[in-house]
Amino acid sequence: MNKKISLLAFTAVLAMPIVPAFAQVETSTERGQMRAELKTQRQENQVDREEMKGQIQANKATMQAKRLEFQDKKEAMTQERCKNLETKIATRTNRYQNNGSMIDKVYGNMQTRLSRLVAKIKTAGADTTKLEADLTILATKIATLKTTQATFMTALQETQAAACGKSEGEFKGKMDQARKVPAEIQAARKDIKTFFQTTIKTDLQAIRKTLAEKKEVAAPATTTTTVPAEAVPTL
Repeated sequence: MNKKISLLAFTAVLAMPIVPAFAQVETSTERGQMRAELKTQRQENQVDREEMKGQIQANKATMQAKRLEFQDKKEAMTQERCKNLETKIATRTNRYQNNGSMIDKVYGNMQTRLSRLVAKIKTAGADTTKLEADLTILATKIATLKTTQATFMTALQETQAAACGKSEGEFKGKMDQARKVPAEIQAARKDIKTFFQTTIKTDLQAIRKTLAEKKEVAAPATTTTTVPAEAVPTL
């Protein structure tokens, strides 16, 4: 009996340290598995980060491509707009160049006819002092018109140059400046017409009347030169 009890006790003593050993082995295994899982998770997270980074870079590249495409379209539209503006301004410039030539011709002819008329009525013995003074004023008004016309042509040319070669603000400034000049040209032409009709014609009518009166009191053999109505220039 005693031997049997001793054997059981010895067996129990031998069995006691085995349980912690198995527990330690199991804990080590779990730790290894956990480390492996953590490592795997870290690797997966790294892959996700790399994929996200690649996607961000791809998105940036796409956005950059779209910006470049938009910029190209914008530049193409700007160039087309510039060409249209240049064509429009060039057409307008040619038209006003023709107007400038017409101004030179019309008012040049008028001044030439008036100069001849002054010489003719001077020969007839008329006093042309006031008429000549008024013709000097008329010449000044015509010169102002021509200067305004030349200013407008310069403004148009600068506008055409600024259509594509300058900033939008500078182009707008040139265009606004050019738009104001035609009204000044129109005002100058109206001023000349009004001055001619109200002053020059009045001077000529007064001279015609004076010459007619002189003719009536002159000797029958004396001939005088009258100012025919058709000789008066018209605008």
